[in-house]
Amino acid sequence: MYELGDYPENDEYVIATVKEIFSQGAFMMLDEYGNKEGMLHLREISPRWVRNIRDYVKEGQKVVVKVLRVDPGKGHIDLSLRRVNDAMRKEKLMDTKQRQRAIKLLELLEEKMGIEGSAKKIYGELIKKFSDAYLGMEEIAADNKCADKLKLGKKLKSALTDIVNENIKPLFVEIDGYVELKSYAPDGVFQIREALKKIEGYENESIINVNYISAPVYRIKIRAEDYKTAEKVLRNSANAGMEYIKNSQGFGEFHREMKK
Repeated sequence: MYELGDYPENDEYVIATVKEIFSQGAFMMLDEYGNKEGMLHLREISPRWVRNIRDYVKEGQKVVVKVLRVDPGKGHIDLSLRRVNDAMRKEKLMDTKQRQRAIKLLELLEEKMGIEGSAKKIYGELIKKFSDAYLGMEEIAADNKCADKLKLGKKLKSALTDIVNENIKPLFVEIDGYVELKSYAPDGVFQIREALKKIEGYENESIINVNYISAPVYRIKIRAEDYKTAEKVLRNSANAGMEYIKNSQGFGEFHREMKK
């Protein structure tokens, strides 16, 4: 129901369960690909000489392996354990944990709503739009309007947004504000450009983008780790631009909401 596809791609990292060990390697089932069988050859177990395969893998053990070659026509999948470093292993395990959490939340949503097949439908839409179900949920947590990108009915969108807001803390939040900048200097255009640079270049770990709306209004968009930080950066960056323009024969004014 939640498989990643028919076959993995070359160089992809996958979760596999050791099915059978023999003298030249091990047969492994790919958990995320319908338990398709792959082959872990002896030479791909460790960069060192392997005296006993069971010192590295055991039947029933789940491990992260790298896909070396895939031949769908023959059904052959060659795997490697020795080409997986600690960083890759941790990243794959984290991705898998997040995927399982996304599935669990969607199944909880389906149980609450009593709409059979809704979990699978929402999961498919998240994959289609965001390529990753959990990352899609994080996007929605950061901005609930992202749920509108999904081809789902109003009821499902609302339920998805609710369960996301209750269970997932966004990696970042986005807010915006507006600043009016006017210059009466002979080189006024240059001075406004410099003021905008002061805004975008405000020293902070947050992401700041400035877009032209209509003279003399510009929108400042902030991406930060939380709303408190975002609000602070928004006002401080706007102040940096307004201070510059006021010192250069100009005028600046900040608005949290767009003036009507």
